[in-house]
Amino acid sequence: MAYSYEATVTNSILDIFERAFSTYMENLGFNHMSIGGRLGGHATHEFRRNDHIVSLAHIPEGQSHTTVVVRSESVPVEKLVLDALTEGIADFLQSFCESLTDASSEEVLHSLIESLRNAFDQVIGSSS
Repeated sequence: MAYSYEATVTNSILDIFERAFSTYMENLGFNHMSIGGRLGGHATHEFRRNDHIVSLAHIPEGQSHTTVVVRSESVPVEKLVLDALTEGIADFLQSFCESLTDASSEEVLHSLIESLRNAFDQVIGSSS
């Protein structure tokens, strides 16, 4: 069964998502290969682990928007995208959390980070 997920985002969001998704997939043990992306353009990404292949591509929609396309024949990509997004947001917040001097604010952010990390189950474990 083929799985596919698409969302139209701004180009700046695409940059952030590509970084978060690539980091997430590499943390799951997927090998990452980028194709294209010359002269500062966005590349197509392919992630492989055993019999699992997930691709991340984009389709420009005018000058400021892009459609992100994630596909796989074996991995339910919508759930994968959701977990990658929440993990990416948690990583982003974690970077700023460590510098807070107000203990109550730090506690709130740590709670939010924990909630984000636990929001969705991993679709494919790091050893599958």
